[in-house]
Amino acid sequence: MKQLLFLLSLILGTTGCDKLSEGVVRDIDFPEHDPQIAVTFMARPIADTIVARAHSSAGILDSIGSKRIKEAVYTLENAAGNSITWGGEADWVQGLGHVLTDVELEDGNWTLTVEAPEFETVTAAQVMPPRIDSTGSYAYAYTAIVEDEFLEEEESEDAYVARTIDFTLTLPDRSDAADYFLVRAQKSFNWDDFEEEEEAEYDGYVVLNPRVEDDPRIEWNQPCRGYLIQDIDAVEALNSLPFELYQEAWGPELEVISAEPIVLEVCAISAEMAQYYKRLDLINNPSGGPLFTEPVLAYSNVSSGYGCFGLYTSSTLILSFE
Repeated sequence: MKQLLFLLSLILGTTGCDKLSEGVVRDIDFPEHDPQIAVTFMARPIADTIVARAHSSAGILDSIGSKRIKEAVYTLENAAGNSITWGGEADWVQGLGHVLTDVELEDGNWTLTVEAPEFETVTAAQVMPPRIDSTGSYAYAYTAIVEDEFLEEEESEDAYVARTIDFTLTLPDRSDAADYFLVRAQKSFNWDDFEEEEEAEYDGYVVLNPRVEDDPRIEWNQPCRGYLIQDIDAVEALNSLPFELYQEAWGPELEVISAEPIVLEVCAISAEMAQYYKRLDLINNPSGGPLFTEPVLAYSNVSSGYGCFGLYTSSTLILSFE
């Protein structure tokens, strides 16, 4: 009897495996997609030019994909009543988007409205972060000490400078809000600069790294090419953040390259802008996970669900070591 049951089980198992190996085909109907405006606009209070980009969203079965909307018209309106309108063919710059020049935005609440023919109008709202600077009511503080320096000059070759700098940064803290910051080197290392045809003209780079490995307060963000830093409500967690700066420079004259300053940008950014770039970094650089985990979706604060409107203030920090 046991042998009979074993044979029956073996036959059923083999039959089941054969059916599984043949595969199961099911038709899945994807819902129709109604194209909507996807807008990306990141602005600061004062700038020579700022670029806004509008695309049409596309469904998974759309062979053409997303397309730029050159006819898009943008309106920025402050809660106080002031407004700015630009866009359309007149402000379209090929390869960039719609360019707004001579920007001066006041503090407070801003609403962005984007319109285009044959599309539903979309909106997004933002609050301008405090204006960060090295002085004033929303100030950062820093120290920069040269730890190691190497200077070389030879008659037959270019001069060369290498420095390692201990850099600490204290960011402002508001007791009633959790703020977000971005810190980055303006002349950061980039392999693209080492192409053979450009190598002779290259004159140096700066690398900014946190001294504490896996510091939970400091997160590298590839799209921003800098470090995103988040404040914590009611906790002074951003005092004396430890960084290391490494500078290399070369050129024909030692006196000139040794005086080459290190330029950093310190920004206060809106929470929505921070979330957008964090999610974008996760999409571009997934950290892995279970096989059937849900895909990471792009963050959006636009009414259509596509794109982001962000505001930030920034300050240029110049470090000189002669």
